[in-house]
Amino acid sequence: MKILDLLSVQGATPRLRLLGSAVASSIGGVFLLATVNLAAEKMAGEGFDQVDWGLASVFVAAAAIYYYAEVFLVGRVGADLEAAIDFLRVRILGRIRRADFVLLERIGHQTLFESVTQATQTISQNSQFLALALRSGILSVAVLFYILYLSPLAFVIVTLGVSGGGWVYARLGARLHRRHHEMMGEEAGLFESLSDLFDGFKEIRLSSQRSADFGRTVARQCRHVGTVRLDVQTHIFSQFIIGQVIFFLLLAVVVFAIPMYKLGADIDVVKVATAVIFIVGPLGALIHSLGILAASNAAAEKILRLDSQLAEMEDPVEQVEPAPLPADFATIRLSGIGYAYEGAEGESGFAIGPIDLSVKRGEVIFITGGNGSGKSTLMKVLCGFYRPQQGVIEIDTHPIGSTTMRSYRGLIAAVFSDFHLFPRLYAIPPERIAEAAPLLEMLEMERVSGLDGNRFTRIDLSTGQKKRLALVVALLERRPILVLDEWAADQDPHFRRRFYREILPELRRRGLTVIAVTHDDSYFDAADRRFHLDEGRLRPVPPSAAGV
Repeated sequence: MKILDLLSVQGATPRLRLLGSAVASSIGGVFLLATVNLAAEKMAGEGFDQVDWGLASVFVAAAAIYYYAEVFLVGRVGADLEAAIDFLRVRILGRIRRADFVLLERIGHQTLFESVTQATQTISQNSQFLALALRSGILSVAVLFYILYLSPLAFVIVTLGVSGGGWVYARLGARLHRRHHEMMGEEAGLFESLSDLFDGFKEIRLSSQRSADFGRTVARQCRHVGTVRLDVQTHIFSQFIIGQVIFFLLLAVVVFAIPMYKLGADIDVVKVATAVIFIVGPLGALIHSLGILAASNAAAEKILRLDSQLAEMEDPVEQVEPAPLPADFATIRLSGIGYAYEGAEGESGFAIGPIDLSVKRGEVIFITGGNGSGKSTLMKVLCGFYRPQQGVIEIDTHPIGSTTMRSYRGLIAAVFSDFHLFPRLYAIPPERIAEAAPLLEMLEMERVSGLDGNRFTRIDLSTGQKKRLALVVALLERRPILVLDEWAADQDPHFRRRFYREILPELRRRGLTVIAVTHDDSYFDAADRRFHLDEGRLRPVPPSAAGV
């Protein structure tokens, strides 16, 4: 089971510890059964006028072993699974941070989010059933050996019955496993629709037809998810009932068929029947637990598969010690840069390049271009998210490659068009947080939000205001290169003018190199130079040229 593999992510100790406690619990259970049978036999032969205190002491000791081993087992399974989940969750998050950006985009945020949250929650909620299944399985095997001790013939009959029941259960379990995966897929689709509802609320509210169609679609999804979930639950209980019936039939064979056909000359039917009745409990618990654990097993399989995928996606840049680059560089140079997306079969994808661009330290550069011209792709290449498929990026005479890419990224602060505003400041030293106050004032945000320690006091703001706070964070990082992607697009006219006429000159005065994507043709003169991107080709625009 994949859920057992999950326990191995931190080594073999958890599995060995759980196996030992399950064996101890099972031995205690078998001793309980054997003691009861022996006491019953002695009382039948010697009468009921005295208590065998020796057997009673053995019974109490066996009960104590069973109890404490059981409590330890259940407690440790939960603790070890939680530790494994925490370990794997942190490892997955770390691998996401170090993953190749292009490959990570292909997985999608939803798959990552579900694996880190929903799948781990499923395992955590059902952890006690793993302990129950492990103990029940070992206890069943131990009772079978006890039956072998009582009678080899009875052992053969009971083992054949158990094997037959196990075969039937396995056949049913294969279908259940498939249905669990289908259920997880349907729930993922429903989760995606709910995300669409929250993220696209304005668009849905704007069109009553879209809202009605969306509502019908989600209603169908909910009904289908409910149907699949009901089928899974029904299948689980069907397995449990079928298993119980099989073992009741086995008990009937031991009690009725063996004496009828004179097969039980060497069988103590009473003891064997007691053992069979005893084994029905753990086997029933095993069947019930495995049915419930199917969901956890599917979740564990999903998590481990994602962990393996991410391990193969690690950015080579993250595997080498970064070589330093000069923070007081003179020039950033892009020479013959080209990047192309994978196209559909038989077709070439969108491409940019070859692009040549040289930016001097302290310059303000504007990049313009229409939708689909390649501006976002160029920004991703410029920031080191996409590695150029041709050409080279240089800082002065230092080419940017695997050994220098991390240092190069460390020179850049950015606010992208699809930016995310973190509620707290990461990697900003406490002594630098005091610099936030004048920045908030410069961006006219001192009365809207502020900092309480390293957290913003308010981030439920308009997109333009959030962008201002994101710019505060970028400036607090004190990096020499500032990349802004359509930053002013969401600002009101007053602040847009202030940004181009006052803030950009102040950033230039501070020595920052600013590369900004913009459509604000009224303020093109605020840049030292402007370049226009059209169908992936970059060309310089003379200062006197009209806005595009």
